[in-house]
Amino acid sequence: MQPAKHEHWSSGFTFLLAAVGSAVGLGNIWRFPYVVAENGGGAFVLIYLAIVIVFGIPLLMSELMIGRSSQKPPLGAMQSFGGSRVQKLWDAVGWSYLLVPMGILTFYSVVAGWTLDYAFGMGIGTFNNLEEGASARMFQELLASPVKLVFWMTLSIGITVGIVARGLKSGLETTVKILMPALFIILIILVLYASITGDFARSVTFMFEPDFSKITPKLVLMAAGQAFFSLSLGSGAIMVYGSYLTRDISIPKMAVGVAFADTAVALLAGFAIFPIVFAFGVDHAAGPGLVFVTLPIVFNDMGGIGQIFGVLFFLLLAFAAITSTISLLEPMVAELSEEGKFKRARAAIYCGAVLWFVGVFVALSNNILSDVHPLGFLPLFEGKTIEGVIEFLSANVFMLLNGMMVSIFVGWSVKRSVTLEEMGLGDSVLFKIWFLLVRFVVPLGVGFIFYDVVL
Repeated sequence: MQPAKHEHWSSGFTFLLAAVGSAVGLGNIWRFPYVVAENGGGAFVLIYLAIVIVFGIPLLMSELMIGRSSQKPPLGAMQSFGGSRVQKLWDAVGWSYLLVPMGILTFYSVVAGWTLDYAFGMGIGTFNNLEEGASARMFQELLASPVKLVFWMTLSIGITVGIVARGLKSGLETTVKILMPALFIILIILVLYASITGDFARSVTFMFEPDFSKITPKLVLMAAGQAFFSLSLGSGAIMVYGSYLTRDISIPKMAVGVAFADTAVALLAGFAIFPIVFAFGVDHAAGPGLVFVTLPIVFNDMGGIGQIFGVLFFLLLAFAAITSTISLLEPMVAELSEEGKFKRARAAIYCGAVLWFVGVFVALSNNILSDVHPLGFLPLFEGKTIEGVIEFLSANVFMLLNGMMVSIFVGWSVKRSVTLEEMGLGDSVLFKIWFLLVRFVVPLGVGFIFYDVVL
């Protein structure tokens, strides 16, 4: 079978929308607020921002550089530089960049299904006239329903497969050009509403006034995991998107643009949610259900327009999730189709079938399999369900490991002349700072986190 043709983005702006779409999604609007709440507020935000600057931007540049230089998806990209005495190690990293996003998708698709369920529920008026405590109870009822969770998860995977099967321009570009601007507009409106009706001052204090006594190795690990998860680092998405870049597009500018937009959305999500959390007395450390418990209260309080706004928000949140899921499915599909193993559509369907099978167990870990703790014999995973184990390993372990290994690869294995050419910065101070961070700071920093917490 002939390998699929390697496509390219139609413009730098389209790439930026797609990369931001990959980064912006449930990681920012769903995961960021509750992780901040569970890890001490301002202390977590401070560490998170530092990691984005010191680790995130250098790694974004590194992954984009590997992708564009090789013009191949992750496995082929790591193999294309060749000539290393430890090439088998880099091959293993390439495989990890293919398998980790598949692992993320198994639980990400379940949560994307939550957003579809809520968009539908908002549309038919399920969340109208909420009584006290009803929002939390309805979310728990969703988690307790195996049929609902599997149905909505199946739909989210089907949408993802359908878009990826259509290819870069017909599928992905068309999707992000419409959905990402709309999501930004809705989020800004929600922030404005929250600032007027909620406790905005307390939210600012909570998010930006750090209690340094709360900074622990575990908090640093969670902040690093959130930064990597939110920026799609170590997941193969940025690397494969980089492979679609043309030579005239500046990698440093694109990396800074993605990091800035992604961080801005994460902070906006906090300002959209925490004022309402504090004003309505909702438990701000409510965990993964924070968005799904808090926002229905907001929309209910808005009156008639709240139902329309609720439908739009959860639908667009679902689409933001989809822009992330398609970026996570793309590395494996691109690898299978460009290597000539399958046509793109068939590769997408096969990958989707595997995701669905594993995703069923993840969905059921919220109810029928909630007492199953596969790695409960290890202190680090005590009490974690199937979903909890996959999320922790993907977001807080392997994404970080992938990032550390790629920084070592770029800093020590790739020829300096190649990095100089791809970065387009010349042998400048900026290039030297980036190279220093990638070569020493990132691998040592991530290594320290693992030594102190994981190992």
